[in-house]
Amino acid sequence: MQHIAYERQFQLKVEAVVEQLGRQGITLTPSQMGLFPALDPWRYRWRGEFHVLRSESGARLGFNRARSWTPIAVQDCLIHHRAITEALPELEQIAAAARDATVLHLTVGAGGKELLLATKPARALKEADLSLQERALPAGVNWSNSTTSLEWRGHSYRVSPESFIQVNREMMEQLYGCILTQLGDMGGCTVIDAYAGIGVLAVELAGSGSRVICIEENPAAARMGRLNMELNGVEGEVEFIRASVDDVLSSLLSQHNPDAVLVDPPRAGCSSKVVAALALAGPARIVYVSCDPATLARDLRLLCVSGPYRLSYLAQVDMFPQTWHVECVATLVRE
Repeated sequence: MQHIAYERQFQLKVEAVVEQLGRQGITLTPSQMGLFPALDPWRYRWRGEFHVLRSESGARLGFNRARSWTPIAVQDCLIHHRAITEALPELEQIAAAARDATVLHLTVGAGGKELLLATKPARALKEADLSLQERALPAGVNWSNSTTSLEWRGHSYRVSPESFIQVNREMMEQLYGCILTQLGDMGGCTVIDAYAGIGVLAVELAGSGSRVICIEENPAAARMGRLNMELNGVEGEVEFIRASVDDVLSSLLSQHNPDAVLVDPPRAGCSSKVVAALALAGPARIVYVSCDPATLARDLRLLCVSGPYRLSYLAQVDMFPQTWHVECVATLVRE
């Protein structure tokens, strides 16, 4: 959407979310909506994935063409952090040496001072016998090929290439701050954090006196999550379960009777099994984080129109300027 002025981009996203909700019979007044446009619509992505294009002269990096699996080389990407794009010439040299690599995966960490590199397949980087520390990077930036750090609200988290993170660090405060505000004061309460990732919100909740049960299926994210609980001294208040939310949510709801449930599913939304478990258990508050307005509206209809909940608030946080993607935070209160 780079051809559209940013203010109009955000307006179009708001209209799209309202339309999707309306199709499912859900309406909101302006006072029930929170709007959070991007602080900076450029250079916001702290993570990038580049395809390797090989030729007799060496290797180039790029992205797939629109509606195609054929990659095209790029010299820059205006939504990526400068630590990534300024390293592209050196990364092309690494790609040329790592002859089996088909993809280079980059994560900016340590407050913009570290670049975490991984390849697909993972063995390709080792096969190249590279000494990353000898490779030139933008001034003040170091290499890593194992993990890097993410800082938020005075806490530090370890991140691996395979674990999910919010790629827009500038807007992470708006998104996570909105989630915590909508959960409210959870001191002394039990919260289930489904799709917990590396546990950023769990650390914040546990530090405020909550008992948190985290569910995360991705093994790398679950491993980082348990480590992050220890690093931030809250392992005693957090139970980290590596499992599918579909498989364990119903039993955990019955066992713990939580005061609130936080769900942040992938783009496909919650499965019918998860929605049914929430509707039957009826926790007092559900905060639903979504990156797809259509699947969000579908699940909200089941919980609000057919279930025991009322949608009290919906925030739209623009984590992805120049694209049609938008992040929503919906707050459901049991009637």
